[in-house]
Amino acid sequence: MTNIVFYFSGTGNSLKVAKSIAEELKNVEIVSMNQIAEVNLEKEYETIGFVYPVYFGGLPNKVYDFVSNLDLKNNKNSYYYGIATYGGFVGNGISQLNELLQYKHDLSLDFGEKLKMFANYIVKYKMRDNVIETTEKSNKDLIPILDKIKRKEEKKSKKSGILFKFFYNKGIKNIKRIDKNYNVNINCTYCGICVNLCPVQNIKINSNKHEFNHECEQCMACIQYCPEQALNYKNKTQNRGRYNHPDINYEELVKMNNIIDK
Repeated sequence: MTNIVFYFSGTGNSLKVAKSIAEELKNVEIVSMNQIAEVNLEKEYETIGFVYPVYFGGLPNKVYDFVSNLDLKNNKNSYYYGIATYGGFVGNGISQLNELLQYKHDLSLDFGEKLKMFANYIVKYKMRDNVIETTEKSNKDLIPILDKIKRKEEKKSKKSGILFKFFYNKGIKNIKRIDKNYNVNINCTYCGICVNLCPVQNIKINSNKHEFNHECEQCMACIQYCPEQALNYKNKTQNRGRYNHPDINYEELVKMNNIIDK
């Protein structure tokens, strides 16, 4: 039978994990959670996975909406797993997905695991200069996770923590309008990379002027991939460097996300 893994990725971390899963399990469809339309899984899959970053100790809005709208009625007996990539803390990153599957689809995760990767939430801190070391360690840590998924091991999720719920709800409710503090400097060449990468089509360029539509996911793709470092948050990110996963470039991320001309 075929396997499928859904991923959400702004800087390439979760896409890298999804690709590693496909290499290990074989016969795997990799599908971005940037899809706008409801996804109906008409055929049966042996395993169904979700790979996504942790935002404020929980699920990104896009991931929450995507999983909520999935049609899984033909896959009640599949093996479900989730991998939450994170840079700071994982919080309810796994348990929230499990509870969402239970609430929306009467299903549960068979296996859930966290994976620490390079922290790149540039609007809040200066990124460290240990990309190579962190990437090597995350690659190493991923190996036993892949082995457990391949063998269909079980690791049930714990119940979401109340304090993490409070932190998540407080942070995620204001996230869409954070783009009101974005600015674009004179280094911009209007190449359109930020527009093409945005998973929610939040950015438009009209008459050489950027428009932000207040549907931001805070995935950091637009800031991190800008080749001129022209797009910034307030006056905080100008000198904080830029990051994308060493194995995932702009062209691949756009191709895999399939988000141009939607």
